[in-house]
Amino acid sequence: MEFPEHKCGLYLTHNQHRDYYQDVASWCGDQGDDDWVSDEERTKAIQSDEVWVLQWYPDTPVGFCRVVASTLEACLEAAKR
Repeated sequence: MEFPEHKCGLYLTHNQHRDYYQDVASWCGDQGDDDWVSDEERTKAIQSDEVWVLQWYPDTPVGFCRVVASTLEACLEAAKR
């Protein structure tokens, strides 16, 4: 498993929506759709009830990158790009 380079924090979460008794579709409504790897990944996540979020701060604690996918593999692959 290879994470993106980061000089500040990196956070990996899995199924955080369940901590709030939400399904993935409801969680998506709260989070927005900008960070999904693709529309297909969003659909897969809704169908499987699985969400992986990788957020990292490449240079400073101010600006961050974030990718969201239905699998850890898809999340890490997108983070490489």
